[in-house]
Amino acid sequence: MNKIIRWAGGLACIVLAASCNDKLEIAAPYKNITVVYGLLDMTDSAHYIRIEKAFMDGNQSAVDMAKVPDSSFYNALTVSMKEFNAGGTLINTYALSRVNLDNEGYAKDTGAFFSTPNYAYKFKGLLNSGNTYRLMIYNTATGVMDSAETNVIDSNTASFGLTEWKLAAQTISFAREYTFDGDKLYQKTYTVNVPKNASVFQLYLRFNWVDSNIATHTSVAHSADFSTFYASGSNTLTVTNRDIYDFLRSTLGVPSDANQYRYFDSCDMILYAAGSEYKRYQELNQNTGGLTANEIKQQYTNIKGENVMGLFSTRAHVQKLQVPFSDDTKDSVAINRRTADLNIRFR
Repeated sequence: MNKIIRWAGGLACIVLAASCNDKLEIAAPYKNITVVYGLLDMTDSAHYIRIEKAFMDGNQSAVDMAKVPDSSFYNALTVSMKEFNAGGTLINTYALSRVNLDNEGYAKDTGAFFSTPNYAYKFKGLLNSGNTYRLMIYNTATGVMDSAETNVIDSNTASFGLTEWKLAAQTISFAREYTFDGDKLYQKTYTVNVPKNASVFQLYLRFNWVDSNIATHTSVAHSADFSTFYASGSNTLTVTNRDIYDFLRSTLGVPSDANQYRYFDSCDMILYAAGSEYKRYQELNQNTGGLTANEIKQQYTNIKGENVMGLFSTRAHVQKLQVPFSDDTKDSVAINRRTADLNIRFR
C-alpha cells in the first residue's frame, strides 16, 4: 500500500439543537443514513472504501451513541466493485472485504467517537484509466442497494506533472514580494500537464529542515506543507510569494534559544489531482480543505440509493523531491522582515 485514503471523519453523527419549547420534537425516530467515502488511486496497491451510518435517535444522546461502534457500522453489507471497459462491457468484479484499518496500519484519530474497531472495505487490483468503476453496496438486512461510478486518473508521470519539472535546473523561487512596478503582490505561476480524467489540482510545497542547537549539538528534523490554491477548470496554479513568507513565520516562529538554527537545503513539490465528482463537490460546498482533506459535507452526494450520501471519486499525485532553492530566494529569506529573525540557514 502506497498511501492512505483519508477518511470522512465526523460524519457518523447528526446532532440537532433545540430550544426549551417542550412541544418541539428535537429528533425524529431512529433512521439509518449510509455515508460513503472513497477515492480510487492508480498508484495504490490496495483500495479502501469507508462505509458508515449516520444516526439520530430521539431516545438517546448522540454523544453517547458516537461512542458505540454499532451506531456507526452495518453488520450485513455485501460490497463489490465492478470494472467496465470503454465499451461498457463488464470485465472484472472485485469483492470487498471488511477490514480493521488499525490492522492495516491506519489508526483512527482519537476524539468523541470510538476509536476501535476502525472498519473499511478493501480490495486489491490494478486500476486502468480507460475503464469505469462502479461501487455496489447491498444491505442484506434491508434489501437496499446503493451505487456510484467513477473513472480513475491516469497517474503516469509522462502525462501528469508540472511543465517546470522538465527544466534542466529547476529551483524553488519566491524571492520577489512585489511586481516590478511595485503595484501588486508577485505571484508565481505553475503549469500542470493535465492527465486523463483529472478536473481539479492542488500543489503542495513541503519544506524540510533541521532544527540544530549549536550549543547543545542536538538536531531535530521537521517538515511542513504549504498549499497553493485550487486550479479548477484551469491548468495553472498560482502562488503568492508573500504567503510563503507568512507561512514560514507562522510555522517556525522565532526561536526561543539564540543558539537554535533552522537548516534548509531543498523543498519537495507534491501535485494532487482529483476527478470530476470531487470538482462538483468543491463547487457546491465551496470547499477549501484541499485534496488531502478528510471531511465531506452533507450538501453533496454522488451516491445513488435510498438514504445515502457521500463521495466516490478518484485522486492521484506525483511529486518531485529535493528541489533546491534559488540563490536570490536564499538572500531574500535572510533579509525579509517576516523571516530575518527566524535563524534560517541554507546548506
